[in-house]
This record gives sequence, structure tokens and C-alpha cells, in this order.
Amino acid sequence: MSRKLLLLSSAKTVVLVPAAPVSTRYVYYIAAVGIVCVLIGAADVSARLARAAFGDSAAIVAFAPLAALDLPAAPSARTALVPAVLRIPALEVRAEVEQVGVKADATMGTPQDFSNVSWYSLGSKPGEPGSTVFAGHVNNTRLMSGVFGNLSQIKKGDYISVDDEAGRSLLYRVYSVETYEKNAPTDALFTTTGVEQLVLITCDGDWVPSAKTFDRRLVVIAHPAY
Repeated sequence: MSRKLLLLSSAKTVVLVPAAPVSTRYVYYIAAVGIVCVLIGAADVSARLARAAFGDSAAIVAFAPLAALDLPAAPSARTALVPAVLRIPALEVRAEVEQVGVKADATMGTPQDFSNVSWYSLGSKPGEPGSTVFAGHVNNTRLMSGVFGNLSQIKKGDYISVDDEAGRSLLYRVYSVETYEKNAPTDALFTTTGVEQLVLITCDGDWVPSAKTFDRRLVVIAHPAY
């Protein structure tokens, strides 16, 4: 009965398929050595051992490793910037940034374009102490998905980057994902002192026709990734 032996390394995957029955003890020996090869990254050694064990009939198939996540390089120092683009790779979000202040009802302004995010420009810039606050729509009146339509799927540890017009970037990593009642106090989210953090806000919960809004808010907080 033929057997399959799978040897993995950090550089490639090698699948060995012997054409004829071999000793079970010999297979276990090759597998054990293969695991050692994985730990030291010696994929070529695994291939040579396979040929020694099974001869030229061993079929070897190699696969390229997964591509590394394309993230901005760590800057020598975190310098404040004026945000122009916000990106969330895990959600495939790339959004232009609109600068906003406070509306007549004393709430933060929202983006005019449903594919954009708004930045509370009266607060902290990315790279400064305190909260850099962005808001985005979850959908529009036609129930078409907005820029933050999938924000509820973001997970702790996901990356968020902010770029300026010159192409400089600051990288953040999601620290928490919480939901709040619409009228819950939000002063702590708009602080301009203390720990640097990125805050993303969008609607959540149930639609309230009389108020023409949702009854909850989804808040994502991210801290500098380096």
C-alpha cells in the first residue's frame, strides 16, 4: 500500500509520493528528520532524504510561500501628519479623508461621500497624543453599503494605516471593538491628551425611523503598531 509523506518548511511545501511500499519504520524515520528540517528551514535536505528513501519515483511538488502583508515600514520617529487616506487591509477598505468639525446639533460631522471617511480636524492628528477620530457611514438611505459597511467584521490585531498627501504613513493595530448606545457619553473618545490612539466610529444596531438613525454606535480603537 502506498503512503504519502508531507514535509513542510518556511520556504516551500514538499509532497512525497512513493511508488512502491516501504518500511513503516523507515517512513517514520524520514518524517522525523523532515520535521527537524522544517525547524531549521532546510527544505533541500528533505528532498535529498526523500530521493534516498524512495528513489527517483518520488514526486516532489513545491509551492511558493504566502506573500507578506504589504505594510508601511516603521518610521524612525512618529511624526504627526494630516490624514488624506485611511486603509484597513483586512476589510479591503481604502477611503479618502474629509476634514470635518462640529454640526449644528453639536455632533461630529459625517462625510459627504459614502465612500469616504470624515476626520474630526478639531481634535488630534495621527501621531499626536490623544484620539484621532474618524467616522464613516455603514450604509445610505437606499441601504447601499457605506465605507464602514463591514466594520463590524474587524478583529483585534487587524492593521489600520493612515497616509498623508506626501505618502507618509502611520500604522495602527486594533486594540478593542465595542458598541455603545447612541446617546452614551463620548467625551473620552475625543480627548487630545494621553495615549495616542485611532478611533473609528460608525452606526450599529437597529434603525429608528423617527430619529432617522441607528440606535447604537460601533467604536473601534487602535493603538500605534510601533
